[in-house]
Amino acid sequence: MSGPSISRNLGRGLDFAEARQYQPGDDVRMIDWKVTARSGHTHTKLFVEEREQPVLLLIDMRSNMRFATRGMFKSVMAARLAALVGWCAVSNRDRVGGYVIADDWHGEVRPQAGRRGLMGLFRDIAHAQQTVAAQKTGALASSLKRLNHGVAAGTTVIIFSDFAEFDEEAQRAIGGLLQKLSFVAVQIADPLEMSLPAKGQFSFANRSAKGERLNNISMDSRKQKQHKQRFEAHTEKLSVFFANGRNRHLLLTCDQALDAASMQLLQSIGGRS
Repeated sequence: MSGPSISRNLGRGLDFAEARQYQPGDDVRMIDWKVTARSGHTHTKLFVEEREQPVLLLIDMRSNMRFATRGMFKSVMAARLAALVGWCAVSNRDRVGGYVIADDWHGEVRPQAGRRGLMGLFRDIAHAQQTVAAQKTGALASSLKRLNHGVAAGTTVIIFSDFAEFDEEAQRAIGGLLQKLSFVAVQIADPLEMSLPAKGQFSFANRSAKGERLNNISMDSRKQKQHKQRFEAHTEKLSVFFANGRNRHLLLTCDQALDAASMQLLQSIGGRS
């Protein structure tokens, strides 16, 4: 497979790397006649090979992502950002695949060249969006464990989730892959999850199979502070975990303009060292 990404391997490519002494089996068309004439020994040219970069998109479409107090649902932002990254990868001639996580099932698409892999992900996203599970059985950790099987070294993995269940089991699931793969953790949060409203009395409706029930809660400064501290601690844990190697963590809110969020994401992906 050939593509625009730089490989560590030397071979046939466009960018000259070095000239070394000719070895049996080398392509005679690559002989560097100038170096050969100067040194008196036959030398051949080596170039930096180009390779395809597999891109794996992991999109969380579980019930906890179908929430927003403003802007768009977290699941909608995740799907739109994944589509943007997917089309960029296709235009870059990279192979695209990934996983779509729902409450009681998951979709898996192996990285494929062209539009095929991306179209498969779109079908799974549409199916997840239209499906309402009777009960929640899928956990984030179980989906992350699948990255340990069949994912090639050097693959870029971009996770779109609120990481609400990023517990110790989830960390263990991918901890050994942080040096093998390149992760971009895109944390999508609602403003209410980051900071509670001013103190006072609030009412909210809770819908279930038994019908709709109205609940009342009281808010004070202590609860506000505790809520904010929990979110900040959770976000800091994510940031520290994905700080190793070439990995990145990015926090976006579902009330952000899509073009601004997209720009942040693309800059974060392009900024991997």
